[in-house]
Amino acid sequence: MTILDPWLQEKIALLADEFKHYRSIDSYLIKLSSLAYDLEDYCYGDVQKARNFMEKILKHPSLVNHMSHLSCYKDAIEAQVQRDPRIKKLREYSDILLSVLSETPCREEKGIELSRDATFRIEKKEETVRSAKRKQHILSRDIAVKISIAIGVILALLALIYALITILKVI
Repeated sequence: MTILDPWLQEKIALLADEFKHYRSIDSYLIKLSSLAYDLEDYCYGDVQKARNFMEKILKHPSLVNHMSHLSCYKDAIEAQVQRDPRIKKLREYSDILLSVLSETPCREEKGIELSRDATFRIEKKEETVRSAKRKQHILSRDIAVKISIAIGVILALLALIYALITILKVI
């Protein structure tokens, strides 16, 4: 089993693809925690082999860019790994992760948050935005109706004034 093993190559390609979409540290850490479980299954419980593969994967050229983003948050990552129960498995690999992050130069290009908002909060924000857009649409429609009425009233007044002028000329 080498790093060129098709299963490992597939895992690396999948990680590289998924990491492109992550915007929070906990998203990366949850995925890496899942990877730790997958590696131990792949290595039939041989933790040392799994640790070696984890290090090779994290240092793989396809993931260097993502690791450079994470290396800017090394202290936050270390604290998160120790306290977050969702990534408990990653604690066994934290020394490898922190070592790789220490060796990788920080390159902060995309804004990464410590954690992602809860789904219900994201959905509530989206609903608020939709509601505001709906209100704006209704408001602009109401304004258009009022302008149309005002133009109609002005035209009616002009017609009335014209009629009065015409009557006065006749008299």
